[in-house]
Formats: sequence, structure tokens, C-alpha cells
Amino acid sequence: MTIFEKAITSIKRQPVKNITLIVLIFILGTATLGAISVRAAIIATEENMMMRVPTVSTIQVDAASAALELGVSIHDPHIWNENRPTSDDIAAVGQLPYVRAYDFYFFWTFMSSDFEWFVPEVDESRISREILELLSLQLSGDHYLFDNETERFPVRAVNHPELTDIESGLLSLASGRTFYPEEIENGTMVAAVSQGFADLNNLYLGAAMPFHLVLHDDLAAQNEGIRFGHHWLDERFMLHYELLEFEVIGIYNVEFEFNYENYQAPGTWMPLDQFANLHNQIYIPISVLDPLLLPLHESYREMRARQRESGIYINEDPEPFIHAFFLLYDPRDLRIFSESAEDLLPDFWGVADVSGTFAPIISSMDIILEIADLILVLAIGATVMTMTLVTTFLLRERKREIGVYIALGEKKYRILIQFLIEIGILVATGVILSLFLGSTLSTRLSRNMFEQILAEQMIESHLLERIPSELELFNPGIIPLEEMLEMYDTSLDRQAIVIFIGVTSIIVLFSTALPIMQIIKINPKKILSD
Repeated sequence: MTIFEKAITSIKRQPVKNITLIVLIFILGTATLGAISVRAAIIATEENMMMRVPTVSTIQVDAASAALELGVSIHDPHIWNENRPTSDDIAAVGQLPYVRAYDFYFFWTFMSSDFEWFVPEVDESRISREILELLSLQLSGDHYLFDNETERFPVRAVNHPELTDIESGLLSLASGRTFYPEEIENGTMVAAVSQGFADLNNLYLGAAMPFHLVLHDDLAAQNEGIRFGHHWLDERFMLHYELLEFEVIGIYNVEFEFNYENYQAPGTWMPLDQFANLHNQIYIPISVLDPLLLPLHESYREMRARQRESGIYINEDPEPFIHAFFLLYDPRDLRIFSESAEDLLPDFWGVADVSGTFAPIISSMDIILEIADLILVLAIGATVMTMTLVTTFLLRERKREIGVYIALGEKKYRILIQFLIEIGILVATGVILSLFLGSTLSTRLSRNMFEQILAEQMIESHLLERIPSELELFNPGIIPLEEMLEMYDTSLDRQAIVIFIGVTSIIVLFSTALPIMQIIKINPKKILSD
């Protein structure tokens, strides 16, 4: 009789004990397999979610920590003025290997009576009436209106010649070009505008665009009892004035499509404000605006001081702030980029991105992942203990049988192989049952738990609170529950099966090695004399 035939015969002689062992292996195998599949599904789902996150970041201060350190209110402007990042700091962060492109820039506004505000089209049927009332000024630009003929236009003074808004996909170049590096460096009076703004105002490549940079004296206008907006070129109400004329060298298309589902909240007007600004934004080299900001702010600060002396309580405003934009290669690098950037920026400063939109869901998935890891550890530990105890018990029961085999001249290695075959058949049976029956059970349980947690988190999620204001147009939005469940795939692929079989094999070898090795130490004379 061959070793294999002996093993089969031995299994048939003890059906109850062997079926019990198979059931134990099935239960423990199901727990192990479920934990492995859930772990793989959670990791894959998180990665799929992160791949939907735009690879953009901006600098941001930890206001709470800064306020605590400085002993001031969280709204105190000193938090923003204290130890702020410089252009060199931002450039150092921009040199990290995760960064594809970066920019530092200033925001300002120019005034003009020669140009009209371009009103982008929106689908009013997709916005509630209450929100539409809030949006009317943002969409039309009337919030910049000083009188019937004058409007203010947003200006972005950039350092990156190619425009990071184009590289990020918000814009595309329709005609002309972006800036030359020497234009950025020398403060050349050139600009880029949107196609809608250019068409509305009859602008073309090479056209001249005059703008007024005016800082008005609120206090002087109030003392005269008039609104300075109707006298915006009256020297009596000016703290600072510059007439700037730019040449149009580039015209861009706005590629951003407003996703209404992403902004169904009271704060919807904020991203739509930025959407309207995007169509009316004037891009100029940073070196044009940079030398003007400090004297502008000094004049503004003097006016604020006079207002406080007059009994008008006004907080001191922050100094001109340099903004930053980083475009990464891979969204999976957002976390490590944030950690690396924090080491290069001043205290309390770091980078923020839009991955916070998924933070509650990822946090919940991490809890599921921890549970799966705990189940996996417990299942492996229970399997090792069970297999060791069962194998030891079976060998002790068959100790006399083993002694007879050895006394009759049977080689010990053949007995060892026979026992390995027996255990292997029992374990294989339990594992196969786990693969076909246990996986279905564990999948249903984990999927139901996942769906319940997702539903709770999506109800509690408030996206706009987790997105830096400068990145609101990059809001990835809520992923529908059905789509999240499609991402959460616990079906067994080749890798999961290989991992399960590998883990099971290691467990079996580890838990049966010591008991089976006791066969070698058996003394048949002593056993038979007992």
C-alpha cells in the first residue's frame, strides 16, 4: 500500500474527528480570507478615491496653533503676518520631486470704465431660488460696480510663465501665447484674458488694455458725506493711483465646467464667484504688481490708523499676501508632499489640498481596515493554536499505531509524509470550502457594514468646510454611494487567492511542524511496553 493510500484509509477511519477539523479550518479560513479580501478592497478603494483627487495644493497657516502660540484670537491678522513664507520658501517646496509645476502670485483688482464684466452662463434650473438670489451679484460682477460705467476686475500677478491654471486644466490657450520668462522677470506690461472677456470688449492680440489701479480713501469720502464710488477718479479721495496699460498677448478658454452636484450648499456662491472671476481674470507678470503692493498697503494702513483715531474700530488688515499653487504628478503623493513641505516652510505653515473632501469616508474605511487587521491577526493566532492542539491530540491518539509502524521497520520519514498528506487533505478541503462558501459570506457582511458607514458619513459630510478657498474650483465632489460600492470590490482575484493560500500554508507548516517532529523521537519499545 502506498503512502497516499495509507493516508486516505486513515482519514476514512475517523470521519467525525476529521469532519470537525475541516469545519474548524473552514471557519478560521473564512475569517482569514474575509480579512484579507476586505483589507485589499479597502486599500484599492482608498487608492481609487485618491486618484480622483486633483493634484493641487496651496500654502495655509495652522491658525489655531499660531493663535495659541501668539496668545491672540484665531481671527487676529497677526497670525497671517507672523513669519510668513517668502517666495524663496515657496520655491524650495516647488523643487520637491513630487511637484510638476508651481507658482507664487498676488491677487489685486483693477478698475476700468472701458470694459464690461463678462457674465458666464449657468444652468439656473440646477440652483435653488434662494441661492440664485445670493448669486446674482457674483455672476454678474455687480459686486464690483462703483457706478453705472465703472467696474473692478480681478488680477492675478503670476511668476510661472506657462500659467499653472492652464497646466491644471482650468484653462486652455485659445490664441497667442503665455508669458516669456524675461517678461516675468522685467515686469513687461503684457496680459492674458479670457475669450469671453475679449469678445465682449472687442479685444484682440496686440490690443492695448488700460486699467486704473486706485486705492480710495474711505474716511475722506465719509467726511464729505458721499460715496467715493461715484467719484472714483477724484484726487481728494485717492490714497494711491496708477494708470497701467497692458498689451494682450494671450487669450484663453475657460475649460472648467461647473459641477452643480458638488456645491449644493449655502456656500455655493463662493465657488460660483470664483467661476465668474475666472472668466474675467487678468493675468499679468508678478513683477508688475510686486513693487506697487507695499506702498499701497502703507497708504491703506495710514487710512486705517486715521479711522481708529476718529473712533471707528477697525482691525489692522494683513499685509499683501503671497499665494502659492503646486501641481503634483500623482495624487497618491499628496500626503508625503504635505509632510515634506512642512519641513521647508516657517512654523505653523504647511500645504493644504482638496483630499479633505474624502477625509470622513477614508477615516471610516481606516476603521474597517483596523478591524480587518485585528480579525486577521486573531484568525491566524486561533488557527495556529487550533492546528497545533488538534495535530498534537491526533498524534497522541495514534502514538501506539506509530510505534507499531516503526517496530515493523517503517521509515520515520514515510510516517511523517503520511501525516503531512492527511493534514494536507483536510486543510485543503477546508480551504476550498472557504474559497467558495466563506468568501460569499464574508463579502456580504463586510459590504453591508461598508454601505452603512458610507451612508452615515455622506450625510454628515460638509465639503466646502474642508476645501481651501483658493482651491474650491477643484472640488472633486461627493462620490455617489452606488459608485463607492462598485469601487469596494471584495471579489477574489488571483493575488488575493495566492496570498490566502500562502498564509494558510505557512500557518499549517508552522502549527504542525513541532507536533509531527515528535514522531522522530518516538521509541517503539517504550510505547509497546506501556
